[in-house]
Amino acid sequence: MQIYNYDHLKQFHIYSQYIEFYNFEKHLHDIQSILNTNTIQFSSLRTKQYYYFKMPYCGHPQLISLAQLRNRIESGNSELLYCRICKWFNNSKINYKEFATLYSVNNKKTLSNINYRNDEVLFTCPDCGEDTHYKEVRWVLDHLKLGEHFKNYCRGRCYSIGVKYPNLVPLWNENKNKSQIYLLQANDQNLYHNKYYFYCAVCSEDIDTTMTISNAIKNSPRCLKHKIKKWTSFAEMAIFLSFIRCLSNIPFIRVNHRYKYNRNREFDIYVTLSDNNKDHYFAVEVDGIHHLHTIKEDDNKNKYATRSAIYLERVRDVALREVAFKNFHNMIQRNSNDKEEINTIIIELLKRFMNWAIDININKSKLEELKKAVLLEIKTVNVIEDEKYIFQNFLHKSGKLLKDDINLQPIYNQLQEDIRMQLGEYITITEQDVKRPFICSSCNTKWYQYVHVVVSNYKKSKNGAMGCPKCANKNIDYNRQLRQQAIVYRENGLTQAEIGKLLDRSQSTISDWLKKYNTS
Repeated sequence: MQIYNYDHLKQFHIYSQYIEFYNFEKHLHDIQSILNTNTIQFSSLRTKQYYYFKMPYCGHPQLISLAQLRNRIESGNSELLYCRICKWFNNSKINYKEFATLYSVNNKKTLSNINYRNDEVLFTCPDCGEDTHYKEVRWVLDHLKLGEHFKNYCRGRCYSIGVKYPNLVPLWNENKNKSQIYLLQANDQNLYHNKYYFYCAVCSEDIDTTMTISNAIKNSPRCLKHKIKKWTSFAEMAIFLSFIRCLSNIPFIRVNHRYKYNRNREFDIYVTLSDNNKDHYFAVEVDGIHHLHTIKEDDNKNKYATRSAIYLERVRDVALREVAFKNFHNMIQRNSNDKEEINTIIIELLKRFMNWAIDININKSKLEELKKAVLLEIKTVNVIEDEKYIFQNFLHKSGKLLKDDINLQPIYNQLQEDIRMQLGEYITITEQDVKRPFICSSCNTKWYQYVHVVVSNYKKSKNGAMGCPKCANKNIDYNRQLRQQAIVYRENGLTQAEIGKLLDRSQSTISDWLKKYNTS
């Protein structure tokens, strides 16, 4: 029987009496087990009994027999001379030292005793210093070995909304949310389901309505004043204003503009009513003339609303009078583009909203509170009086202003003074949804007309017609006299060109007058 000399292995033996000199960290190495297992003298070791030795290539303790350690050294296989944990990092972009800094001191097991599978572990993020729990070490280690940064797997402060989305930090309303944004984890529930309060990204004002983190990331939080999109029609703005003014102070109701669903789909106005731990939904679509080309999409939206238990009302443009849907009848048809008509539409919508609230059988006290708010809005709604507020708070300039066109100053100056003072910054040369009061600069007569009509007639007129109906009638009488005079001149043998010079009219005008005379 061959007898081996093990004296050369003394250098790897861990002497329990000198354990503090090895600088083994308690959360990485099982120091108590070393103390209980190892003897004071190397000479007392048995060759096939397991003791803790420092592995030759890494210096970390591992439970192994003298015979096994000798065999590994003599094999010439360097991989066998590392501890069990260091073997994990072969051909890896992370080493033991780097991984050990991630292994939390709060782990129940030391790193040396952790299995690749089945053992729960805590990792300490080097960036935020907070622990993250994982059920198996491999779930993180496999990614770290490929060179990924642990920050991607941190579920502490690094995983918070504040760190992941720093642009939201100054917009976070900590008082209303009663939570710090850095303590809120960026998980699915917080990102896509829970709703929070923010400050407006434009004016920093407090926003009364809540929104999801996901929505805040895609569409920066905006208050009522700045949340309307630039292509929103006046009718939609006026309806939304009435709903938000009427319902925003009721705690169990949320009103949203352009509410997103299915990523890129949206409802113009979306009301959520919460009662008995259940949400009920009421939506309004304000369909402009472009909906002539979106009939299929609108029909799909109607079907989606039905499937999702969303009560949907549509306000239809004048041009859509002949466009109908199958199996959908919740519509209010506009008869004109006049702004004043919107008052009756808003009142009808609020009544239908109230009837819907009654039909879903909400709590009686909530119903009474809702009735009170709706009836007050019905009594006071007036889009013409709200016009300036809507312009100031919602409208994005969509055309050239009348006051800015030098050639149209005579028209602008005829606008009634109080209208110029209040709405001069908003009235465009193409405005045609409300008749404005004008004061004639010649005869001081007051009349009402669409700006677009007055501007169009002024541009077409060679004599600069200002639009005053009284002056227009005077011109009719005067032209009648000139026409009679032209006929007399023609009977006396004058040519059309000569008559035009005498009457200060174009030859084509004289020709028209004479044709009418000849046909009569």
